[in-house]
Amino acid sequence: MMDGTYGTYRTYRTYGQTDVPPIGPIGPIGPIIVNPIIGGQMNRYLLIPAILVIAATTALADARDEVRNAELSFAKAFADRDQAKFFSLVLDDATFMGAGGTLSGKKAVMERWSRFFAMPKAPFSWAPDRVAVNAAGTIGLTAGPVFDPNGNHVGNFNSTWVKQADGTWRVLFDGPGGAPACIAENAAPASEGDITTPDGVKLHYRKIGEGRNTLVIPLGFILYDDFRQLADAATIITYDPRNRGRSSRVEEVKTLTIRQDVQDLETVRAFFKAEKIIPVGFSYLGSVVMQYAMEHPEHVARVIQLGPVAIRPDTKFPAPLTNENDEPVRRWHELNIAKTDPAKSQHDLCLLQDAALRSLLVGNQELAPRVKGTCDLENEWPANLDRHFRNQFPTWKSVAITPADLAKVTMPVLAIHGTKDRNAPYGAGRQWAMSVPDARLVTIEGAGHAMWIDDPLTVFGSIREFVRGGWPLGAETVTKLER
Repeated sequence: MMDGTYGTYRTYRTYGQTDVPPIGPIGPIGPIIVNPIIGGQMNRYLLIPAILVIAATTALADARDEVRNAELSFAKAFADRDQAKFFSLVLDDATFMGAGGTLSGKKAVMERWSRFFAMPKAPFSWAPDRVAVNAAGTIGLTAGPVFDPNGNHVGNFNSTWVKQADGTWRVLFDGPGGAPACIAENAAPASEGDITTPDGVKLHYRKIGEGRNTLVIPLGFILYDDFRQLADAATIITYDPRNRGRSSRVEEVKTLTIRQDVQDLETVRAFFKAEKIIPVGFSYLGSVVMQYAMEHPEHVARVIQLGPVAIRPDTKFPAPLTNENDEPVRRWHELNIAKTDPAKSQHDLCLLQDAALRSLLVGNQELAPRVKGTCDLENEWPANLDRHFRNQFPTWKSVAITPADLAKVTMPVLAIHGTKDRNAPYGAGRQWAMSVPDARLVTIEGAGHAMWIDDPLTVFGSIREFVRGGWPLGAETVTKLER
């Protein structure tokens, strides 16, 4: 079955005559804390076992790092088109297993996989989002997603690694992996419609998936297409904020406030009768979901921030934590001047602006075409957006989030931020992560505001592990603003 069959090895999906394999950072188990103090004295009989337990835990954590790094090296060699490095990580008696057959021995693996190195660019990419190691620290298991060159999740992989006498790790078994969420590109949402708020505004929503956890994601008109891939792991509900996307235009501009966005999020949750949700906030909505967690902690299991704005929007961060003056930024400012041209229609101005916005949102300019355009939506035309933010932006500044407010957010919070973010400084992600009791940060090197386009492997792999209840292995406990 060409449209979904996982053919050979490393579990790749077959599209016509092209085999495209599936493949992805994991949350480590925290240290076991053993208290060797009993009755005010050090119990020497407990001390030795405690030291051994701590040492064993540290060794396992180190082994997980080693296995993860080995898998990342494997994937990097494939991406770099380095056959020698790639095949050096495969054991002589390795077995690569897929739905289309089994490759027994390194020679068979090399014969089959060499075809993928004939292409100038890798036909797929992967990275681990889960890693496990046995108690002896000699066998490791990796698993994660595989993405095609266009950033689409096409499958999943798993590999078994064996530690060698020289301390290195090599692949013994690979596959059979598994299929991604079976969601066709043009598949309709499981449900779609409008939610009427208490003041009569219609919020457009789309829902897909039936997972145990429920992700509620504002800015659905931007995020739905990319984030629906998570429907195999959770129930995904996206919606458009009032006056944005497919939601109704708001005539009463006094309701275009951050506080109202928080209230609308609660309206959406209540509509779906979701007792606990994981709100996901991109850009300024990264602040909205945190404010929601402060007000409704009983309904929040975890929080995800994607490129969040600073706790206070007017915060100035050190130069290394911002990216404000490169060419895409200058081009955007030039277009902001040109967008007042009365000779152009709003739709045409939107299209003109759209090209600059695509460059603004990504770190790697080659990926700019992947940014979704929004000019088919009248609410997103320049004059309408200007009206929206002209009324909303002052309300951002009026929100005073105090340390006491932040202390209320006791559930786990994951911030993901690109170091080349031109819209919300990278320093903002660090600021949130160091200000909330149980927060960590995943840094996406070189990525822009839409960091999932620059690095879908790390972003979606991190989200999957976090939704499963763990911390992504690359997640940092931030203790200071500077890196």
